[in-house]
Amino acid sequence: MWSWKCLLFWAVLVTATLCTARPSPTLPEQAQPWGAPVEVESFLVHPGDLLQLRCRLRDDVQSINWLRDGVQLAESNRTRITGEEVEVQDSVPADSGLYACVTSSPSGSDTTYFSVNVSDALPSSEDDDDDDDDSSSEEKETDNTKPNRMPVAPYWTSPEKMEKKLHAVPAAKTVKFKCPSSGTPNPTLRWLKNGKEFKPDHRIGGYKVRYATWSIIMDSVVPSDKGNYTCIVENEYGSINHTYQLDVVERSPHRPILQAGLPANKTVALGSNVEFMCKVYSDPQPHIQWLKHIEVNGS
Repeated sequence: MWSWKCLLFWAVLVTATLCTARPSPTLPEQAQPWGAPVEVESFLVHPGDLLQLRCRLRDDVQSINWLRDGVQLAESNRTRITGEEVEVQDSVPADSGLYACVTSSPSGSDTTYFSVNVSDALPSSEDDDDDDDDSSSEEKETDNTKPNRMPVAPYWTSPEKMEKKLHAVPAAKTVKFKCPSSGTPNPTLRWLKNGKEFKPDHRIGGYKVRYATWSIIMDSVVPSDKGNYTCIVENEYGSINHTYQLDVVERSPHRPILQAGLPANKTVALGSNVEFMCKVYSDPQPHIQWLKHIEVNGS
């Protein structure tokens, strides 16, 4: 009798184990992993230009939805949506953002991301005005902390500002390197020098990192600052990096040297314009002043 009770107990235990191992029927059979890394295409558009985004489609696509910064994109007098394509006429900086094309089909859903930056920005990493960047730092820091945002691996928001990789500057100049980025959740930023961890106490005078503008600033550079500087931007869904090369040219102070033959004498018609050119070679920066010689009593 005891053996029969034991056998019955094990049968119930095995049945319970099989039941708890069976997946819940309420879960989707092909749920897409929330943490899957996402690739983002970057676009730089000048104000007033036409912005065109096209979504790559599968043959069995049933529906297409366009979002901007997580909000449904609606047509307007400047925005036209035709299935897999979005066109924005006379684009303005307010059209910047993270666009997403969300498609659904019997085989599942798919999302394509586009990072759009409407700006007159030039490819420079040194000469931007920090005050303008800092004025909107709070907005930049909180932009990717909004709830219900899809996870996005880090991506460059202004790759055109990072095209110049080699920077040769004279000693004592201030150098700034920028790696403007975004992602969800908000990525972290760290810097390496020559492939190794770079700390403020590794150089005389240290350096400043402005996380709101994704930049590093070094004042009064010296020859020992030469090297490769790498920014690493990462979150739990991915990591990207970019390297700048810095060359510091030692200064050799000397008196100004004028290019021979300049400025040259010129003869022009009365009332016409005349231009004189003077080329000066000097370190440090020279002060140039133009004087007009007027004869008084023959002198």
